[in-house]
Amino acid sequence: MMTGFFRFPGFARLLYREAVFRMPGDQGKVYITFDDGPTPEGTEKIIEILKKNEIGKAVFFCNGLNILKYPRQSQMISENSYSVANHGYHHLDGWKSRRSDYISNCMKGSALSGSVFFRPPYGHLSIPQYVILKKSMKIVFWDLLLHDYNTGLKIDYIMSKAAKLIRPGSLIVLHDKGNKSTPEVLKRLIGLCRSRGYDFGDITSDA
Repeated sequence: MMTGFFRFPGFARLLYREAVFRMPGDQGKVYITFDDGPTPEGTEKIIEILKKNEIGKAVFFCNGLNILKYPRQSQMISENSYSVANHGYHHLDGWKSRRSDYISNCMKGSALSGSVFFRPPYGHLSIPQYVILKKSMKIVFWDLLLHDYNTGLKIDYIMSKAAKLIRPGSLIVLHDKGNKSTPEVLKRLIGLCRSRGYDFGDITSDA
């Protein structure tokens, strides 16, 4: 998943000019998003933290298969006024998948999530895949990936990178698949954002 990068590489952004990485010209908001759920062990805890901290907007990029496996958690997202978006049906790697298989997987995920906003798993998307998908999907990458899934990274290190790299309009990725680091990273991220005066936006309504 763009291994080692906290910011989506600038050279790669040039390949996907119509995709969303950061909200331009928005000086008051950042955008927290979650990938790979819903899951019982991750999604419910994240929603609990968001509600406790009065965060009214966030987007969950969900795998279609997990939407089917965990309908209660999927429903919880919508019931709490957060948005469900598309992360494919299976968590396919676009660099390792046939174009037709990948497109079909994306469309199946879109039907289950009810969203045209699509984040490619791992951030891997071939140019032919992108050319086809951008005709009917809004492709969403990120400005800041916090690597909360990496058990080898200490939370203090993750937060030091967040403090350095977060900026107005940042589209931030965490994960709701039960990672042990995620709840603490989320709590501290919320505190960091508020200390800098940021509000929280929803990419699916603001883009």
